[in-house]
Amino acid sequence: MSEFFSGQSVSWFTGIRWRVIIFLAFCLMLIHFIIIAPSEKVLEVQHKILAAAPNITLPTWEETWAEMTEKIWGPTEASTPTSGYVAHKEPVPGMDDEYVAICLAIGNQAKDLPEWLTHHYYHLGIRRFYIMDDGSEPPISEMEDFGIPRSALTFTYQDREDRASNQQTVFYDICLRNYGSLHHWIAFFDADEFLEVTSPNETFRGILEQFETNDGVGALGVSWKVHTSNGLLTRPESCRKSFTTCIYDAPEDQGRSSDNRHVKSLVRPSKAVKPSGNPHKFDLVEGAVTVGEHGDMVVTEAFRYPVTRDRLALHHYAVKSKEEYEEKLHRGNGMTDPKKGNFWEWIETMPHTNCTEMVEYDP
Repeated sequence: MSEFFSGQSVSWFTGIRWRVIIFLAFCLMLIHFIIIAPSEKVLEVQHKILAAAPNITLPTWEETWAEMTEKIWGPTEASTPTSGYVAHKEPVPGMDDEYVAICLAIGNQAKDLPEWLTHHYYHLGIRRFYIMDDGSEPPISEMEDFGIPRSALTFTYQDREDRASNQQTVFYDICLRNYGSLHHWIAFFDADEFLEVTSPNETFRGILEQFETNDGVGALGVSWKVHTSNGLLTRPESCRKSFTTCIYDAPEDQGRSSDNRHVKSLVRPSKAVKPSGNPHKFDLVEGAVTVGEHGDMVVTEAFRYPVTRDRLALHHYAVKSKEEYEEKLHRGNGMTDPKKGNFWEWIETMPHTNCTEMVEYDP
């Protein structure tokens, strides 16, 4: 048996292609040192590359899969951007015939005005703003940069010494009497209220024109969407891009326990008599009513139930940062009824939801 083993071993050994084996072994060692176990120099180079780009993150397999399926089948509802800086809302054509205007009562809020004007000029197409200045020092009209053409602005100034206690509604009445005949609609909003068209298939003008076909509609009440402070202590650069949480709508009681039940009005001047006892609604001619976005009657002095924003939303930045809220308390408001410190606690402690849609708007 030993002879057989010895003879076969020699034959087997001499038949092996050693050059091939040595070459394969060399290749495996090379792969090991290059890929599996990089040298210190390779690691050092990798470290330098990663340090130069600290914000680069590799996609997860889920993200890679989603990208592949989107290229094959097209975007799904989940993959379509809905917030953040990815999908920007482009400016809309302007209503050069001044079909709708905004009447704004404002006092000592010069820093808030450019973003507010920019939003409504470029994203709602509004081309006439009545700036009713409640004793600002210096006057708002002396500002150098409004963010929009100065020709779109009309100013009225009221000295603080002889202002009315209900100066905001006095301003609203002036807008109706002096400028109502120039427009089909006038919106009566504050500088912390930003209008948004939420319906993807409608325009702002188209919505208003639809209501105008009904002779019984005198005003449109738009539901609030009240934003919180987002925990910010100081004024951010942008209001729309910084305050991205809102209070809860409370659908279980149709919004009756939520401040989002409030509305502000877009008014047909031909159907309006005067402001009501608050800045939210107007007294209308006989036979005309205030309706919500679905044609439902708004029967209370300032509230609409249930809260809906399927076509329009009025984003109300009620508190902003702690710094801005303290400024708000100090300057008071147009109805000589300033918010109290406990209003901050009220907004900040109620249930919140994410609301990032306004982040998308540029400029």
